[in-house]
Amino acid sequence: MHTYTGQCHCGAVKYRGTGFAEIWYCHCRQCRSLTGHFLATTSVPRDAVTMTGELRWTAVSARASHGFCAVCSSPMVWNNSEDQTISVLAGSLDDSTGLDPAGHLFVGEKGAYYAITDGLPQYARWPE
Repeated sequence: MHTYTGQCHCGAVKYRGTGFAEIWYCHCRQCRSLTGHFLATTSVPRDAVTMTGELRWTAVSARASHGFCAVCSSPMVWNNSEDQTISVLAGSLDDSTGLDPAGHLFVGEKGAYYAITDGLPQYARWPE
């Protein structure tokens, strides 16, 4: 199984893990407002990834929060307390080889300023 590593912009937060899944693009209003554009994430089982450095957590709902580097504020992870996985922002990976995009989520909330033209599956919310 491939081991993936990644870090924030300044290198203060780093992670290492196995079992990373395919990449999903999320176009929901929340992800766009937190990052400035749509979000690309890959999920990994919580017990298969280790993180070092200090994350600052911002609650975005009763069960979900985003983790940002406490030093440079780079968005790093999305955490849903009801899931067995944690979502890592794909842009923070040192090398994403082998993690192919699977599709687009929440396309009903996407920004009007861009088009989705890659031919990947699109879902109004979550895949069935």
